[in-house]
Amino acid sequence: MFDAMQISATGMRAHEKEIDTISHNVANINTVGFRRQVVTFSELSTDITDPQANTNNLDSSSAQGAGTLTRIALSMGMGELRKTGEVLNVAIDGEGFLEVQRSDGSVAYTRAGALAINDAGELATATGEVLAGHINVPAGATNLQITSDGRVLATLDGTNVTELGKLELVSFSNPAALMPIGDNLYAATTQAGELQTAVPGESGMGSLRQGYLESSNVQMIDEMVALMIAQRGFEMNSRVVQVADQVQSITNGLVK
Repeated sequence: MFDAMQISATGMRAHEKEIDTISHNVANINTVGFRRQVVTFSELSTDITDPQANTNNLDSSSAQGAGTLTRIALSMGMGELRKTGEVLNVAIDGEGFLEVQRSDGSVAYTRAGALAINDAGELATATGEVLAGHINVPAGATNLQITSDGRVLATLDGTNVTELGKLELVSFSNPAALMPIGDNLYAATTQAGELQTAVPGESGMGSLRQGYLESSNVQMIDEMVALMIAQRGFEMNSRVVQVADQVQSITNGLVK
């Protein structure tokens, strides 16, 4: 009975984590470039020849179920591209992330293309992270253009069209394993695999679309269905704990 209670407790914690994740998704349904998070489940097993073991040897024929493990991954499905007409809005039509530098000097990645020009005249995200390449937009520049292949152009002195720099995109072999770090930014992890940098539209990267933003890839109906399933799973595990407790009480009464 104790094993049943322990296993069910891990199931309750797993479904609680799933419910929290669904709530986070719904809260960010209107966040530009947000990537939905998905909870996956796997079996926690122990070797039956060693009751004290705490291993994850899921392939061993001598293992028995000991509960549930959860992992969170990003859903890489694209959100809808929404036309805004704003010069500093840019969406990635396809694979890839923009690389940015945070205030502490660390590198992060985002698909939120609502850009701005910071106090130093550099292209940055709406939350202030400077885009890789440190593209400077001189004061007085007009007719700013961001081409599909990442070139940033502007008219200087009212006549000369000048290339100010180039935006590149990065991708990972397993982008679903990137770690959310807040402000719609993601950090690389070992599980995300090898980083590749390329010009937009080349080497499998998406192209850039000026005047567009990518919406969140969260779909409310999917989240509601997932929430109902998670709640039912939590209730079933809770019921197992209650039944195991009742059986244990009956057994203790018989021993007396």
